[in-house]
Amino acid sequence: MTVMPDSALHTDKRSMLFRLGLAALIAVLLWHIVEFIGYARAVLFYPYQIDFGEGIVWQQMRDMLAGSAYAPLRVYPAVVYHYPPVYHLTSAAVSAALGIDQLVAGRIVSLFSTIATAIFAGLMTMRIVPDDRRIGMVGAIIAGLLFLNCYPVIVWGPLMRVDMLTGALGLAGMLVALQAISRPRLIHVAALLFTLSIFTKQISFAAPIATFAILLLVVPKTALRGIASGLTMAFGALALLLWLTDGRFLTHILFYNVNRLAPDILVDVMLPQLRQYAALILIATIGAFTSWRSIRRKGLRTEPAAAMLLFFIGLKTVMLLGMLKSGSSFNYMIEWFSGIAILAAIGLRPAFQLASGRPLGPLGIVSAAIMLGALTMQLATTQMDLPTVEQAHRAAATHAALVRRIAASPRPVISDDMAMIIRAGKKVQFESAITAELGAAGLYDQPGFVRLIRARCFGFFVTDGNAGTPMFDRRYNPPVAAAMAAYYPKLEHSGKFVIHLPVDTTSTCPY
Repeated sequence: MTVMPDSALHTDKRSMLFRLGLAALIAVLLWHIVEFIGYARAVLFYPYQIDFGEGIVWQQMRDMLAGSAYAPLRVYPAVVYHYPPVYHLTSAAVSAALGIDQLVAGRIVSLFSTIATAIFAGLMTMRIVPDDRRIGMVGAIIAGLLFLNCYPVIVWGPLMRVDMLTGALGLAGMLVALQAISRPRLIHVAALLFTLSIFTKQISFAAPIATFAILLLVVPKTALRGIASGLTMAFGALALLLWLTDGRFLTHILFYNVNRLAPDILVDVMLPQLRQYAALILIATIGAFTSWRSIRRKGLRTEPAAAMLLFFIGLKTVMLLGMLKSGSSFNYMIEWFSGIAILAAIGLRPAFQLASGRPLGPLGIVSAAIMLGALTMQLATTQMDLPTVEQAHRAAATHAALVRRIAASPRPVISDDMAMIIRAGKKVQFESAITAELGAAGLYDQPGFVRLIRARCFGFFVTDGNAGTPMFDRRYNPPVAAAMAAYYPKLEHSGKFVIHLPVDTTSTCPY
């Protein structure tokens, strides 16, 4: 009879405990994935906007298809095109190919991009974790699930917004660039992916900068070819867009895309997310330190993926400051969280090793147990508070009556839910948020718009809240709000919206 040594017995017990701990973590992660799926079901076919930006992105897409996008900014119509056209055209292509509603198509593009980003995060983790295939696979699964568990990712995942696609393209570019180290021709594919990412959202430069900076040190000739290829594609696309828009493309995405400083975003948006995911961020910091030590020990040529990731997350951390402006939200944290998820999976590597039966010292065992327990506990106590299918149906029924009123109005209607305008068979010709920003900066003729309100050029206004509420005050500057109160004083309520109606319906509108 063979007697198992005490050390082997202890190792088996420890391995079993860490396997149970990982199982608990994965169970919590999957629980939130189920919530994510329920939320996606609730919003995917919802006919109106979930986020303020969805309606205007939809209208921008329609204008691009009609060839009228990036038009000069007038008093009215007043629509700014905040982004380059890749996301819009991709959504239009999906809509045409599948024969489905354009808003639904845009949400599908975002949803698939979210899932793709989770997969890419897993693949990047496998490139960095230098263990056997089994541990690498566990790390990859954890990284992908962690990304999909972050609240900004969950909320933004199925929305018709550009952020998910640009992040997926950037991370895909990094992965292909890593392959190009041994297969240099792939660098042109990576350059194409980076170009598409930047022409989805113009500030998506962290991934290409991090990638080519490291490649210049590892494979300089390949890096230079990629940079040349990327610049050629980017300037070619820019020249085409400038030609198609009579030079107005850059005016819209750069000079009209302005925002006022809003330090309250730090307290209201950024800090709550940082607190909510404090354990995840701390473990990611440990993962970053581990990766840095590995780079120093093995060299940059051996660890290019880790170096790219650290450079990328460093740039994205600095870029979080971009949130501190009016109108921003936690979508600015999505790409950052993709890197945080990968680093956290790397930080959890000791727990994976212990679960597989590998021995570690007492400090490693204790730290792995604390990290695993803290992360599981924090995620288990995270409340998502997402809308359900039933709530979406009730809201849609309420808004349908308002859409009928918009359709029946003989004069244009201005609505904070711009998808309602489109559903009513009309064209969005005014976006309150960006005109408020441009008006404050002196780049939009706000007095001219006030004159249109006084002339009762509009049938009515539909606003998210009323004067004195944060949303309203950000979107309607005091002169505009005062004119609305004076000439559209009659107020009605429809769900969360306030309807501003004129008492005197006589119009002296000049157009």
